[in-house]
Amino acid sequence: MKQFLFLLIVLSSSIGMKAQNPSDCTVPYELSTFYERDIKSLALKRMEQLNSSDRAFIRIPNAWQDTIAEGMAAILQANFAESDSVFNFYCVHDNTSPLQIYNGLLIQVDLSYPWTQAWQNLNTLTGNAYIDTLTSRYHLEVSEFFDWSFADYALLHTDSLWNIYALIDSLVIEPGIISGEPNALIGTAGKIVYDKIGENRYYDFYFQFNDCFDGCDNYHKWKFKVYEDCSVEYLGFEDFGFFGIEPLPPAVNCNIYTSLSNQPEQSSPNVYPNPTEGYFWLELGSFSQYPVDFEIFNILGSSIATGRIEEENQVINISDLPTGLYFIKTENSKTHIIKLLKK
Repeated sequence: MKQFLFLLIVLSSSIGMKAQNPSDCTVPYELSTFYERDIKSLALKRMEQLNSSDRAFIRIPNAWQDTIAEGMAAILQANFAESDSVFNFYCVHDNTSPLQIYNGLLIQVDLSYPWTQAWQNLNTLTGNAYIDTLTSRYHLEVSEFFDWSFADYALLHTDSLWNIYALIDSLVIEPGIISGEPNALIGTAGKIVYDKIGENRYYDFYFQFNDCFDGCDNYHKWKFKVYEDCSVEYLGFEDFGFFGIEPLPPAVNCNIYTSLSNQPEQSSPNVYPNPTEGYFWLELGSFSQYPVDFEIFNILGSSIATGRIEEENQVINISDLPTGLYFIKTENSKTHIIKLLKK
């Protein structure tokens, strides 16, 4: 465990890009696929927080999941550079929820019951009708057995996403099972915090890094608010470090949502060349008329340059900026954000 003898340093900053953008709560296939575990985990945590009677269900009710998934979809599609950072570049997942940090069920058994000896021999089917029905229905398999000096435990594993607490409650009522608990993993990194106040939904996405075996030393947090009409407000970011603030490591670039790509809509503005070695120009298409104000943000969402384009083919020079990914925000009759890679 880390010794908390050091000064904890937290820096928080709101950026000029803060705005409320219209969005869409329709859940894309990519989100429902790659964030299924996160959505179910956050739903389970929310049920626990509110002490809902739905906690008794092994299958997590869709109503709890839908509210969370729709808010995440709104953030994903809100046209913020920070949304891209969360979902496409740093791939933030919730590794603190029960369905993430538990890789199985640790079940203490009484070997004086004959059926438990099947688990001791790593056979999932026991001849006990009740136990065999549960393991079959919920896709449980015995992966290990521990003959510890103080007790005997079977480790049951499942790749399915159930309410693990309700599943344990269903197992321990059978004679031959003494107790059960989730089998916890350590060293995971990443966290999503969800809250709902009135009709507004709040999401904090933590990218955690550096020495995560017993708790990460650093994190960068992006904060969002989703309104009832599915519009989204970016609330800023926060950096934290046990031993001082450090820059984010290179992006993971999972690119789960291909619609957030460099390919523009037919009538949207675009930049050329992209990637660039320092000089580029903006093509408006049918977006608007000149002049157009623009602002450049880095991957952290910090504003690093502003300007105005007065005429077609006006060259913009970013030769003094480090190599990396940038976002250009254009303002006129509409707001657009364009990715630009500096080589």
